Amino acid sequence: MLRKIFPRTLLFRSLLIIVVPIILIQVVIGAVFFDSIWYKTNRGLVRATTNEINTFLELYPEFKQKNKVSELINTFKNNSGLIISIKKEIRELPSTETVKWYSLYDKIVVEEFSDKLKNPYWHNVRFDSSNVQVLIMFNKNEIIEFLIAKSKIRSTSGRIFALWITIPSFIFLIISIIFLRNQIRPIVHLSRAAEKFGKGQFDSDFKISGALEIRQASYEFERMKRRILKHISQRTAMLSGISHDLKTPLTRLKLQIELLNKNQKLNSLKEEINEMEKMINEYLDFASNQYSQALEKFNIYQLIQNLIEKSFKKNIKIISPKNLIFTGRKNLIRRCIANIINNSQKYAENILITCKKIKNTTQITIDDDGPGIADEHKDKVFRPFYRIDQSKSFKDSNFGLGLSIVEDIVNSHGGTVKLFNNPKGKGLRVLLSFPN
Repeated sequence: MLRKIFPRTLLFRSLLIIVVPIILIQVVIGAVFFDSIWYKTNRGLVRATTNEINTFLELYPEFKQKNKVSELINTFKNNSGLIISIKKEIRELPSTETVKWYSLYDKIVVEEFSDKLKNPYWHNVRFDSSNVQVLIMFNKNEIIEFLIAKSKIRSTSGRIFALWITIPSFIFLIISIIFLRNQIRPIVHLSRAAEKFGKGQFDSDFKISGALEIRQASYEFERMKRRILKHISQRTAMLSGISHDLKTPLTRLKLQIELLNKNQKLNSLKEEINEMEKMINEYLDFASNQYSQALEKFNIYQLIQNLIEKSFKKNIKIISPKNLIFTGRKNLIRRCIANIINNSQKYAENILITCKKIKNTTQITIDDDGPGIADEHKDKVFRPFYRIDQSKSFKDSNFGLGLSIVEDIVNSHGGTVKLFNNPKGKGLRVLLSFPN
């Protein structure tokens, strides 16, 4: 449960580490303040005002007999700020409920009034924006109204305190966000550089920056990238050299066969040599173009459509959005798809190619209705020169380098290639997945 609601990014996790302690500290400080200062201060103010009201009620009968009630009212108004009036037109107290259950201040007023006031009363804390109204029944025919200024019985320190602990915390939080974004930016750049490298984009303009630990990780990434590129370059150069060296004896063999093949008895051997030469030329062409081509954006639908029209004549159908844009090495992607179609068309009557985008992935699915490949061979057929004995998938079990080159091209683009049984019936499904 917590894993689902927990932030996934480093920025928000770092902010959570900062924000949660701030909120907890504010809650604790606020609870202590309101319990020990605000609550007691407001309670004391309400109690003092209640005592003043009781004092007026005690003096009222005496001043009423002397017809000096107005003097008493003015005295309390000048000294205590109480606005007092005799409401002869009101015969009974209102019954309207004015106390809000969620208001802590209402609770304080009710406790003090019910404890200190001896006469029946009714009060309205929300009489207007400035005053609290208290109606007290002095006798059955006389009700006295007290208008008490809210500033007299309510402390404003709570609001000031809330502002003082909220505004600085908010400012510090903004400063923390700016600081954290600057610290996390180098990590994001390193992550993007690693992602581009995994997709075969070796010319990324990655700049090392950030804290010491991030710089160290960036340096190690650059060193690793250089070692991998050097290894790829050395491997390609070595295999190209071997392939070139193999072409020389093959050429000599071809010349000797031509001289000796007067009765056409050596035709089968000649075909084998031609096949070997074709395989070597195919690899040399692939090796020379594998990493020399620049990445470009192109329409994958148009590429496959042109490939089918120019190179293949069998029943091949394509289902794809006509504006599906793909970023990669165009010639290598063409070779990759051509190799798969070339293998499929030897053993299948119908081929279906489906292209689509799913979230951040471009998928190319190639289905055929051939005999398919046994499960135990599906992971092995991508090995160079791998042969399937007694395979039902091919008339001869010579794979050459076709599928090995397919896997190499897909991997150089950061993608994956997988083989499945055709879910629509017999045959093979080849699934190519490329990250966008």
